[in-house]
Amino acid sequence: MPIGPGTHLGQYVVQDFIGEGAMGRVYRAYHPHLERVGAVKVLNGLSTDPQSAARFRREAQAIAHMRHPNIVNVFDFGEHEGTPYMIVEYVEGGNLSARLQQGKLDPAKAIRYLSDVGDALDYAHSRGIVHRDVKPANILMTNAETPILADFGLVKLMQSSSIKSMTGMATGTPAYMAPEQVTGEEVGPASDRYSFAVLAYQMLTGRIPFSDGGVLEVMYAQVNRTPPPPSAANPELGPEVDAVLLRGLAKDPKVRWASCAEMVGALQAALRTPAVRPGAPASGTVVMAPPVPNRFAPPIPAAVVAPPSPASGSYAPPPADVPELKYVMGRAGVGRGARWRSRLLTALGVIGVLVVLGSAGGLVYAALQPAISVSPLRASAGDDLVVTVRNVPAGQQGTIEGFGTSQEFTATGGGVSVTIGIPAQTPTGSYTVSACWDGACHASASVHVDAVVIPTPAASPSPSPTAQATPLTLSVNPRTGIVPGRTILTVTATGLAPGGVRIGVAQGTSRQFWDAVAGSNGTLSKKIVLSATQPRWAQGTAFVTVCDVQYRCTAAVDITIA
Repeated sequence: MPIGPGTHLGQYVVQDFIGEGAMGRVYRAYHPHLERVGAVKVLNGLSTDPQSAARFRREAQAIAHMRHPNIVNVFDFGEHEGTPYMIVEYVEGGNLSARLQQGKLDPAKAIRYLSDVGDALDYAHSRGIVHRDVKPANILMTNAETPILADFGLVKLMQSSSIKSMTGMATGTPAYMAPEQVTGEEVGPASDRYSFAVLAYQMLTGRIPFSDGGVLEVMYAQVNRTPPPPSAANPELGPEVDAVLLRGLAKDPKVRWASCAEMVGALQAALRTPAVRPGAPASGTVVMAPPVPNRFAPPIPAAVVAPPSPASGSYAPPPADVPELKYVMGRAGVGRGARWRSRLLTALGVIGVLVVLGSAGGLVYAALQPAISVSPLRASAGDDLVVTVRNVPAGQQGTIEGFGTSQEFTATGGGVSVTIGIPAQTPTGSYTVSACWDGACHASASVHVDAVVIPTPAASPSPSPTAQATPLTLSVNPRTGIVPGRTILTVTATGLAPGGVRIGVAQGTSRQFWDAVAGSNGTLSKKIVLSATQPRWAQGTAFVTVCDVQYRCTAAVDITIA
């Protein structure tokens, strides 16, 4: 959505258009009272539904609360005609990408830049924030050559906003993505540190670890191929530097450096060691600048660790019959022989498609599943709730279940929105609102009901014990060593509303349910056995919950499947 000059966004006035990227359009804006220039990022790809808007506010607040000299400041955020925007610090010196296009950096400058960027990442990780897209284009440079890390958390927002971006292709940068990010697994601080190691590799060699071929080949290499040692691209680097950077590029996140500061310290020590090649006389040492202190973490002794063995990771080695490609910027790979070029490109295309489908299939499947949102999530007895259900088959008839009531609906356009009321006598506590059709409830959300205090001239009598919600408890025995089809679990719950209850066990996308009855005293004791056939259970943790006729659910209890 274009924004014209003179548009007011909060206290800022848009001046002109700067550029456009995967996240949206960027404008220059001015705050007349503070006489301050800012950059407006208009996130065109972000969904405008209430759930996405709430997620945007939470992420923006978390980013705005960070204060670090090497992290771009967030001045304001909001929405303009339904489209979210952020106003951030305007940095005039361009970005690191333009500098790296001229070739490798001298070691002293590389260490200074890496120290600043590493400090910023370690600081963000200490606050539970993961960047997810560390790359030179997201490192802004001031006129004083100070690197400023930008666009924290925006990839997470974009990946959560629509099916189109659920694959990560629209928002990730394959050349800098960690293997677990390519395959759609959990992304955490170790993923940022992998991208940080790619950045260090590029600064010292003038190239990225995997550049042969197109996007699909690079993605395949991130997951399966061993990166070439940096000394192969820059003979001035010694084996100690190879060891530091290859550990940072380990396929297994647990093998990588524990912090960016630790990697920078080891790299700085390794760069002081002369690069000696077999059969070649020793040359002089690399002259380094004095160590740059880490301002946000205690100093960590530098240590050079040998690169991990390819067998230490959890990823399969590349097929032996896939030859390398000659990289041509902006075009597909060019084979070193016309006879097998067609076969090679076909094989790599198939491999790349399988990687993309394997990583995206589960995410897209999850995005297409029914989802429910309730507003507000905290209310009082007698209040109304707006329940919105998405990804419902068009024309599907069903019910919204909650607070012992049932309201019918017919879905139109793939979703439904209805208003339900909380009964006036509902006790304080947590309740479940569910969307149900075809004999099953497909999506649920938890709502907390607060006590209502009604002012009155006369003293109100004390509430009777029956008007108070009884706390729910749940125990499962045994909780470990459970073998599907064999182990008998005893599920015991108290505080339930008398009547029918449902016991559920969940692990990933696997679900199994049992119906039972809570006694007049609100207690339940039932023996269950996990199915040995369907659903398919995996070794690891699963969770047990119990919900009663008032759609109150116990806290989940974890069990371990052998």
